[in-house]
Amino acid sequence: MTEDQNLIQKSEIKNFKRKFELDHGVELYIISSLGPDNTITLNKYKKFTKECIDEHHPKYSKYTFKTRSKERDFVQYIQAMSFLAYTDGYSYTAIGKAINRNHATIIHSCKLVKNCIENNDMEFIKVLNTIQKKIDKYVGT
Repeated sequence: MTEDQNLIQKSEIKNFKRKFELDHGVELYIISSLGPDNTITLNKYKKFTKECIDEHHPKYSKYTFKTRSKERDFVQYIQAMSFLAYTDGYSYTAIGKAINRNHATIIHSCKLVKNCIENNDMEFIKVLNTIQKKIDKYVGT
């Protein structure tokens, strides 16, 4: 995709989101691959996720991606980040290596996120949207 096509696409998405929100009162978050030239690195995903954790749950500020925890408030961010990275084209194995988890854990995380979206789990969707907003701000969408 050329730079002009990319700019046109971003503009159309932004206009669509704005119109949909005005017409229906619902704010949309569109997850799409940025393409091979503009893919966000896994380190950026980790950085944005860590920033969100620190902002919304300061008690986990000392936690890292190597931290083993079953605390839902912490784990949801890791699962959401895994899902976003996977939808951006990263493999389960690559995501797992980046956050010190097994690929099967990433597969489980992605399935869980899909189920939460389908079942309208607002708490989880809020976590997903928080990370997505950081990415959108970075990308400029």
